[in-house]
Amino acid sequence: MAMKEMEVKKVTELQQERESIEKTVSILENLAKGLDPGTSKAVKKDHILHDPEIIRSFYFAKQVLENVKKGTYNNRKLTEFIITPEQKGKVHLPDRKIGVNEFARIINEHIDLHLSKKLTGVELNRQLKKINVLSEEILEEGKKRTVTNEHSLGMGFETEKREKNGNEYDMVVINKEGKAYLLENLEEIMKA
Repeated sequence: MAMKEMEVKKVTELQQERESIEKTVSILENLAKGLDPGTSKAVKKDHILHDPEIIRSFYFAKQVLENVKKGTYNNRKLTEFIITPEQKGKVHLPDRKIGVNEFARIINEHIDLHLSKKLTGVELNRQLKKINVLSEEILEEGKKRTVTNEHSLGMGFETEKREKNGNEYDMVVINKEGKAYLLENLEEIMKA
């Protein structure tokens, strides 16, 4: 329970940081326009806010913060996967069996990529192997592939024959039970 409270606190702090960025962008825009941030009224013509270098600096800072908000200018590497209960509630998975890459893509449509790193099928598979839901097989060529094991079916993971470019292969797919299991336990699985 303490872990969930810490996650909620971290998400709240990150959301407050984002709101502060939005407020700061608004203030910088007013300053760049020569407006007093407290009253939104124009300052006198001889005020420092009319200096072209100051104006350019405010517009530059505003642009940097807008990019940070969009996630295109991020000097902080996102190392944790974070999904809130509200975000989970918006996830709608297809009724058919899907692979981990499709599952990850759908999840990424609902998380805040400013606060959380993206979910990838590779990382999800890695975590599922750590908790023994899936296993790894080494092929003759030395390549590795993800496979099901004795625990997989009970957790909602199956192997299906698929075809691509005329070649048949085995693919690990997630059934209805597996999708429910993943969605319910995603945070814990990614921290395994």
